[in-house]
Amino acid sequence: MNNITDTVKHLIIINVIMFVGTLAIGGQAFGENTLFYDWFALHFPKNEAFQPWQIVTHMFMHGGFMHIFFNMFALWMFGTAVEQRFGAKKFLFFYISSG
Repeated sequence: MNNITDTVKHLIIINVIMFVGTLAIGGQAFGENTLFYDWFALHFPKNEAFQPWQIVTHMFMHGGFMHIFFNMFALWMFGTAVEQRFGAKKFLFFYISSG
């Protein structure tokens, strides 16, 4: 069995940090949006909450534990094989452009 590649490992870490940030800054305990979501989730460009960085940061946002769990499970299961096939730079481009 192959070890997890650095790029996949870093992407999982970034996703988990963003999820913990979501929980730490208000969480989504009762279904309400939080300040963290306002900052990093993608808003419609004409919305006053839209910020240019959200084009990238929204792909690291998750709606709950099961959402991040299955996303990171899929990244762990398939990401290393795809990265080994594409190479780190092309894989990262693929990951970000797929977001």
